[in-house]
Amino acid sequence: MVIFGGLFQDEAQNDLQLLSAADYSCVTVETTGEAPSKRVGHASALFDSTLIVWGGDTMATAQDVLDSSLYLLDLDFREWIRVKIAGDVPPARYGHAAAMCGSKFYVYGGQEGDTFFDDMWSFDLDSCKSTWSPLWERVTIQPGAPSPSRRTGHAMITYEGKIYLFGGTDGKYHYNDTWCYDPMTDQWNNLTCIGFIPSPRESHAAAIVDDTMYIFGGRGVDGKDLGDLAAFKISNQRWYMFQNMGPAPSGRSGHAMATVGSKIFVIGGEGLTANEPDDPSLIHALETRKLKES
Repeated sequence: MVIFGGLFQDEAQNDLQLLSAADYSCVTVETTGEAPSKRVGHASALFDSTLIVWGGDTMATAQDVLDSSLYLLDLDFREWIRVKIAGDVPPARYGHAAAMCGSKFYVYGGQEGDTFFDDMWSFDLDSCKSTWSPLWERVTIQPGAPSPSRRTGHAMITYEGKIYLFGGTDGKYHYNDTWCYDPMTDQWNNLTCIGFIPSPRESHAAAIVDDTMYIFGGRGVDGKDLGDLAAFKISNQRWYMFQNMGPAPSGRSGHAMATVGSKIFVIGGEGLTANEPDDPSLIHALETRKLKES
């Protein structure tokens, strides 16, 4: 697993960490090239042996501006490049979500200050292999067609060529809706879910195992950090909750999740709920094959 940037002791970072799923060891990796600056609230994804990083809060002072550049890291040679884009680029932001679908890197939503976004952009990694300059493409939704509202702090995953989105906030409302985007038709579908739908939240994280999207934590409407685990089975659009799981991560938000085989990992995050034990520096692993849905 690859970890880039984020907050450590209230200071943004731009280091690269490799985390072993076998023994949970973590090492700092030295890189070359034009690396992204220190940031938090960015989004990243893996495509073959390439790490993609875009966006995030890069403002160390009030005079700084957000970085809208796209960065690629060759994990084999450990070299960063800042992609020279021809044409329009998405407005800089943080709190957005990203997902890979085929060779395309998709980003949706996010915010810059008090401005919340409801746009979706894609970048085709295969275009970097071509002789022409690579382009961002804004996804066009037909007027009047359904799509998620403006939001930040949501989560996205990909399953069988479609992108699934859950939750987020627009600064006024918190959401617990579940959406599906089909790149073949450029259409969003607001899913009618059944079961134990998680409470509205933002700054949660998601991971996918087989046909199940797992959601952990986040910050609720009351500002408290959540420590619950939910699962959305895509095949029947049913949400499940889990109880009596034994030792579990403390309530947190702003963390990351990853999948290795049938295990899901919760990494980092912050817990701001008063009188609650806080262990955001710990790495937690869960074998999903042992879960019993309720």
